[in-house]
Amino acid sequence: MLEGITGVLGNLSNVFTFYNMVILLAGVLGGLVLGALPGISPTLAVALLVPFTFYMNPLSGLILLGAVYMASVAGGAISAILINVPGAPANIATMLDGYPMAKAGKARSALYTCFISSFMGGIFGMAVMILLTFPLAEFALRFRSVEIFWTAILGMTVVAGLGSGSVVKSLVAAAFGVWLSTIGPNPTTGEFRFVFHDALAGGINIIPALIGLFAIPQVFTLIENFGTERSGVRVEDEKGGLWRTFRKTAGMFRVQGMGAVIGSVIGLIPGVGGQVAGIVSYDQVKKYSRNPEKYGTGIAEGVAAAESANNAMVGPSLVPLLTLSIPGSPTAAVLLGGLLIHGIFPGPDLFRLHGNIVHSFIGSLLLAQFVMLVFGLGLSRYSGWIMKVDDMYMAASIIVLAVFGTYSVNNNFNEVLIMFAVGFLMYLGGRVGFSAAPVVMGLILGRIAENAFLKSMLIARAGEGMLKYFFTGWINVVIILLCVASLLFGVQGMIKGRVRKGRTVRDLVVSCVVLAFSLLVYFYGLNVRDPLSAIFPAATLLIMAGLAAVALLQSLYSLLKGKEEEESEPPLPMARIIGAITLVVLYFVALTSLGFYFSSFVFYFIFITVLMFRMFRKKDFLSPVLSRAFVAAAFVSVLYILFNVILNASPPKGLII
Repeated sequence: MLEGITGVLGNLSNVFTFYNMVILLAGVLGGLVLGALPGISPTLAVALLVPFTFYMNPLSGLILLGAVYMASVAGGAISAILINVPGAPANIATMLDGYPMAKAGKARSALYTCFISSFMGGIFGMAVMILLTFPLAEFALRFRSVEIFWTAILGMTVVAGLGSGSVVKSLVAAAFGVWLSTIGPNPTTGEFRFVFHDALAGGINIIPALIGLFAIPQVFTLIENFGTERSGVRVEDEKGGLWRTFRKTAGMFRVQGMGAVIGSVIGLIPGVGGQVAGIVSYDQVKKYSRNPEKYGTGIAEGVAAAESANNAMVGPSLVPLLTLSIPGSPTAAVLLGGLLIHGIFPGPDLFRLHGNIVHSFIGSLLLAQFVMLVFGLGLSRYSGWIMKVDDMYMAASIIVLAVFGTYSVNNNFNEVLIMFAVGFLMYLGGRVGFSAAPVVMGLILGRIAENAFLKSMLIARAGEGMLKYFFTGWINVVIILLCVASLLFGVQGMIKGRVRKGRTVRDLVVSCVVLAFSLLVYFYGLNVRDPLSAIFPAATLLIMAGLAAVALLQSLYSLLKGKEEEESEPPLPMARIIGAITLVVLYFVALTSLGFYFSSFVFYFIFITVLMFRMFRKKDFLSPVLSRAFVAAAFVSVLYILFNVILNASPPKGLII
C-alpha cells in the first residue's frame, strides 16, 4: 500500500517538466472539447491521438492519452447538460437531471456540479488505484464470466427508474434495447440473427446507436418547437454561484460517497464500463434518497451521483490493465495499444521493469484531475453561448456532428444510416412516452450479459452444473441479492404507477403494436440453427411481449373505469419535419459522392435557410442568406481544422472534400 504512495510521490517530478506539463494541459483541454462532441467517446478520442504518441517518449505519450481519457469522460457531460445529447455512454445518467437543470436556467450550476463531482470522484478513484492496486487486481480477477453476467443483470434491473413515465414502458424500452444488441453475429457461435438488410450484418454498434437515440430525437424536437418561445432555456449569471455550488456539492457526502465507491468497484470489473457505473450510482442514490420523486426533474444530486461515479471508474479501470494485462474498459484497451507501441508490456513485472514510467503516469492522472477541475469550471462560465444558439442552427450542427461521429467509429457509412433510422424511430417512440436511456442501457448490457451467460453456461455444463455455478459463491450471492432488492423497488414503483394519470387510447394502440411486433419477430424473424444463438433473443422477445400485455391490460382497465381522458397534444409541423427528413436524405446521398466537408457546408446552409425561410423579410432577403452562408462556412472550417488537420481523422470521402 505504501509502495504506491512513495512510488507516485517519488516520481512526480518527472511530470513537472515543461514539456510534460504542456502535454498534460493540452490533453485535458482537448479531452474536454472532444468529450463534449456527440459521438466522440473517450475510446475514440484516445484512439485518434494514439498515432501522435509514436514520436513522443513513453511517459509523455502516456500522459497525453491518460489526460484525454480522464477529461473526455467529464467533457461528455457538457453536451448532455446543454443539448440533451450525452457525449459518451458514461454520461447518460448525467443527462437525466442535467438537462432539466439547464432548461430551468441552471446550466452553469449543473456544469459546476458536474466538474466538482467529477473531481471528487476522480480523486477517490485515483486514491483507490494508488493504495490498493495489487489487492484490487486480485479481486478483479475473481470476476469470471458468471459474475460479469450477474453484474449486467443488476444494471438491467435499474432501468425501470430511467424513464420519465410508466415503469412498464421503461422496461419495454430496455427489452427493445436488449433485442437490438442481439442483431448480427452471436458472440459465441458466430451465427447471424435478425439481419434483415446487409447493413445489419455487423450488428448495431453502441456509439452510432447512442448518437441516434439521443441526437436525432433532439434534432426533431428542435425542429418541432421552432418558432415557439424557448421556455426556460436561459443561463442566469448569479453572483457567488460557483462558491455556493461548491459548498453544496462538497456537502453531498452520501451522494458523492456512494458514487465514488460504486464507480471504483465497477471500474475494476473488466468490460463493464463507466456507463454502468453512472446508471447504477444514479439508481442507488435515488432509491436511498428521502425525495426520490425529485430525481429526473432537475436536481444537482442527480448530476453529482452520475459524474462522481463515472470519473471514479477511470483509475480503477486501469488496475487490471497494468497488473494483469486485462483492460477494464474499451478505452483501457486502446491505452494498452499505447503502452505496447513503446515496448511496455503490462503484467506482474510492469512495476519492477518500468516502475518510474508507470508511477509517473499514475501521478499525471492525479494531477490531471486538478487541471480538469480548473478548465471545466472555466468552460462552464461560457455555457450561455451554447444556450443562446438558435434552435435551427443547433439542429443542423448536431446532424453534421452526428454523421461524423458515427462514421469515424468504423469508417462505415452503413452505420450512419442505422444511426438515423434508430434515432427517428426513437423520436416517434418519445412521442408516445418511451425514453431513450433504458434503450441504450439494454443495448449496452444486453451484449455483455449474453456473451457472459453463454460462456458461463458452457463452463457450467462441462463442470458443476448450471444451478451451482450460477447461484453459489459470495460474489454471485451478493449481486443476486442486490438484483432482487432493485426489482422490489421497481415493483413498488409499478404499484404506485397505477394511480398515475396519462394512460390513454394511444397507450392501448402502442401496447398492441409492441405485442404484435414481439410475437411476429419471435415466430418469423428468429431463424437460427444453433439453440445457443436463440436463447437470449427468444427470451427478450417473450419478455417484451409479456410487458406489452401488462401495459395493454393496464390501459384497458383504466379506460373501462373511465379514470383517464385522452390527452390533447399540439399538432406536428409535418411540413418542417418532412422537409428536414428530405434534406437529411439528400445530405446522405451527397456525402458519398461529394465528400463530407463540401456536402456538410451545402447541407448546413440549405437546412437553416429553407427551414427558417418564413423568418426572412422580403426587403432584407440577401443579408440573412449571406450571414447563414458565413456561419455554415465557419462551422465546417472549424471541423476541417479540428478533424482533418489536427486529428487526421477520416470523414466520408468524395469527389471534392
